[in-house]
Amino acid sequence: MRWTIRLNTENIFLITGILIVLLGWISDYIGVVVLQEAPTGHGGGSLINRLFFTLFGLFFAAGGAVYENHWRFLKDPLYTKRYLIQALFIIDGALHLFAFNDHIQESAIEAIFFAIIGPIQIACGVLITRLPPKYDPFLLGWPVFLVVLAMVSLVVPIWPLSAVENVYDLWVVSKLVEVMTVLSLLSLMKDDRTLNWASVKQAARAVAGR
Repeated sequence: MRWTIRLNTENIFLITGILIVLLGWISDYIGVVVLQEAPTGHGGGSLINRLFFTLFGLFFAAGGAVYENHWRFLKDPLYTKRYLIQALFIIDGALHLFAFNDHIQESAIEAIFFAIIGPIQIACGVLITRLPPKYDPFLLGWPVFLVVLAMVSLVVPIWPLSAVENVYDLWVVSKLVEVMTVLSLLSLMKDDRTLNWASVKQAARAVAGR
C-alpha cells in the first residue's frame, strides 16, 4: 500500500491539531515532572487542562476535515463514523501520554508502556481514515486489549508490576473513551460488513504472530 501525503487544508489542520495536543502534553510534563507544580503519581495533572488541550486540538483538526469534505460528511455516515473513531483514537493516545507524566516518577515500566502505547494510538488515529475496511478488525484489537488489560490490572498485579492499578480520574476517562471506541468500531464494521468471525479470527492470528 502506497500513500501520498498532500498538504491540503485537511492535512494541515490535522497536523496542527496534533501539534496542539503535543503542546498540551509538553506543558503538562513541565508542570508535573520538571517543576513539580502538582502532586506526582496518579492524578498529578489537571484533568480539565488535559482535556482542554486535547479537545481543542481535535476541534481544530475537525475544522479542516469538514471544510475539505463537508458534502461527504452530510451524505456518507460511514465516512463520518471513521472520523469519529479517528478522534477517539487520538484522544486515548493523548490520555496515555498524560498518564506517562503521572507514572514516570513512580514506575518506569508503566511509564514506558504509556510512552509506547500513546504514539501508536495517535498514529492509528491518523491512518484510520486512509485505511480500507479490511483493517478494521486489527484496529478493534487495540481498545479491546487495553480495556481487558485495565480490568485485569485492577484485580491482580500484571508482571513485572508488583501492585494492582489504582482508579483515578484520567484512568476512568481513558476507559470510557476505549469503550466508546470499541462500540463505534463494531458499528462501523457491521455497516462495512467486516464484522464476522473470519475477519476477527484472522486479525487475532496476526496479532498473535501465527
